[in-house]
Amino acid sequence: MFKTLTKFATICALACSVATVPLTHAQDAYPSRPITLIVPYAAGGSTDQLARALADGLGRALKQPVVIDNKPGGNGTFGAIQMTRVKPDGYNLTMLPLSVFRQPYLQQVSYNPLKDLSYIAMVANYSYAIAVRQDAKWKTIKELVDDAKANPNTIAYGTSALFSSNHLVMAELGRATDVSWSHVPYKGDAEALTALMGGHIQVVSSTSTVLPFMKSGKMRVLATGGETRPKDFPDAPTLREVGYPVVITSPLGIGGPADLPPAIVDKLDSAIRELLKTPAFMATADKLGIELNYRNNQQYVEYARLTSAQEKTIIERLSKETQK
Repeated sequence: MFKTLTKFATICALACSVATVPLTHAQDAYPSRPITLIVPYAAGGSTDQLARALADGLGRALKQPVVIDNKPGGNGTFGAIQMTRVKPDGYNLTMLPLSVFRQPYLQQVSYNPLKDLSYIAMVANYSYAIAVRQDAKWKTIKELVDDAKANPNTIAYGTSALFSSNHLVMAELGRATDVSWSHVPYKGDAEALTALMGGHIQVVSSTSTVLPFMKSGKMRVLATGGETRPKDFPDAPTLREVGYPVVITSPLGIGGPADLPPAIVDKLDSAIRELLKTPAFMATADKLGIELNYRNNQQYVEYARLTSAQEKTIIERLSKETQK
């Protein structure tokens, strides 16, 4: 009887060890096929361009293609939503803008940012610029604010989406200066900039997608919304420099579905970290006017936890402003 039990136990142990081989091997061999990276904005904007550079570099590092899938709308949350519908195998990833943490306070969403996502690595910070056409009558941000104050609701500004950080810049500036102006949300920076050039709006709050228009002399940047002047807009003061107490920052990262195996998260995190150090990628980010801001997956998880809590206060204030 003892020999029989021993033999049975040995067989079970061998079976268990064999069963673990395919999973371990699958993770070690990752990736073995193309990876999809969702960009939750329209093609052509700074996020899309950065994502394509990221996909190209990661594809070479991982020896598998990384395919971009643009899913604009939903204030940048369609990627997060899609992560609730895919397997946690590392073959479906998404760019994660700040709005992923903001949107649950605005409406019912089909994801929980702290339960349904894996945070792989933070990549960059957006820089926000308030711009007008070169032929606009306003030469400074103070001139724009003073005109808007004297003529309420006669100036329309465009952003990439309702309740986006671009929107928050102008809403907070309006709150700080007691100005009323009209907000026109679009499906991305590219659409908003096109609308400005077409004369459909008078002002745009954009990420660094505005940079080529500024360099070509088609637009004038009146101010920026960060803590310090971005190096691509050295002549444009921050709102705080002018005396307006408005500072908006908005990190961008890479995430996946919940329960991604740690080995896959670490492999992707490591590849992203090394890519961000390469001269080619740094040059791309510099050209786009994007500040690189790497944080590893553990730091990103902590950022997600803190930001999710902070967004409630921000949205309560912004919601009041939009209801005026």
